[in-house]
Amino acid sequence: MTSPSEPGDRRPLLDRAPGERYATPADPDEDARAVDRVTWTAAVMIGTALVFTILGGVLAVTAGLLVVALFGGWLMGKLVSPPPLAAVIGAVAIVAGFLGIWAYGRLEGGVLDPLTYLADVEGPVLVALCLLGGGGLAAASSR
Repeated sequence: MTSPSEPGDRRPLLDRAPGERYATPADPDEDARAVDRVTWTAAVMIGTALVFTILGGVLAVTAGLLVVALFGGWLMGKLVSPPPLAAVIGAVAIVAGFLGIWAYGRLEGGVLDPLTYLADVEGPVLVALCLLGGGGLAAASSR
């Protein structure tokens, strides 16, 4: 039994609330996993854009661009969880790759704007297939 409290006495402070013992413990590695997910997503975006630039700009290969778009979209879908977000991020990576091809063309002395350049050099069908294929596969393979 506790002794009666005197006026001016303070109750002892608890380290934590009594109800916290029933809560699920917080996972300390959750922040590290979130950072890893963002890092890997950025790495896949940069890698897709870089491979696009090398294949389409330096090597002037257009057939492999669809394969790279599909593979990059599939990888993006494995990393990003909501399907609409995965599709948007996959499409952004592919757009960055096409802009890299255009920038390489500018370095070689090209004077066209990005849309005209891609329509003339790559063709609108390939650009549309890459965007739809990469974004669609990212959404389809998303968790």
